[in-house]
Amino acid sequence: MHIFVFSYNRSAQLDNCIRSIEACAPHCQLTIIDDGSGDPATQAVLRKAAQRHQVIDRTSESGHKLGGLYANMQAAYEMAHADELMCFLQDDTQMVRPLTREDIEVLRTSFASQPDLGFISPAFVRGISLRKKVDRDFRFDAERNFWFWYPRKRSTGTWFSALLIADPKRLREHNWQFEVGESVNNRRAAKMFCRMARMRVPFAMWLPNGGAYRGKQKSLALRFGEWARNCGLYPLQVMSANEVDSLAQSSPVRLPVAEEFLKTDEKVKQPWAYDPMQGAGWLKLLDRIERKVRKLFA
Repeated sequence: MHIFVFSYNRSAQLDNCIRSIEACAPHCQLTIIDDGSGDPATQAVLRKAAQRHQVIDRTSESGHKLGGLYANMQAAYEMAHADELMCFLQDDTQMVRPLTREDIEVLRTSFASQPDLGFISPAFVRGISLRKKVDRDFRFDAERNFWFWYPRKRSTGTWFSALLIADPKRLREHNWQFEVGESVNNRRAAKMFCRMARMRVPFAMWLPNGGAYRGKQKSLALRFGEWARNCGLYPLQVMSANEVDSLAQSSPVRLPVAEEFLKTDEKVKQPWAYDPMQGAGWLKLLDRIERKVRKLFA
């Protein structure tokens, strides 16, 4: 499996992500695609990583059209070989359990035996996703050995998510192209494939309570949200063999909700938040107003 990590100006999170992959999947090829980070600390992490892995930097001559998450995902897709699975992670995520060669072979077999399978999520379910009753409909398909999500309304993450596992050959057979925006890709995937499969025992997750960027910028509202939530680096502990086996062999099958199976060294309020403005509509409104004002004077 070829793992791609997409990076922008989050040095501590990126370093944590790289270390987790090296510890949990040392046999996988790792490529880091950076979107032109100007932060000296992030640049230092990238230089260090380049001694061990492939690093592609938008600010240098890479030979690929880069710029923005989805353009970078398309570049990664074009780099991936047809005979290998690809996995997309981001700098604010990490691996949370060892990914064995047997795990990869099972994933490869799943694609081979399920011709309508386009994308598999490597991530645990966010506890915040279960707050609304209409979003709690997760169903386990024993024949496919995957969970599938049936929210009342079509939602991003139903057919597509930016954290993914895919077979490049399968995508090329359908002339797949990554478009700008998760909702756009979600609608395209719905026309081509079955719902996004979710692993019985996922191996990756977003870090809780981390900082964020919107369009490579941090508005005053976003900065205030980060301060109010005490956003920072909250790494996840790697699951023990017993914890992995317990989830894999649970009967009945248990939905892999992050807060139920993963732990942080420091206590973080639950359900975990992944957006500093999550649940604060007034901050989101201020953020939109600031962005519009910036465009007027740009």
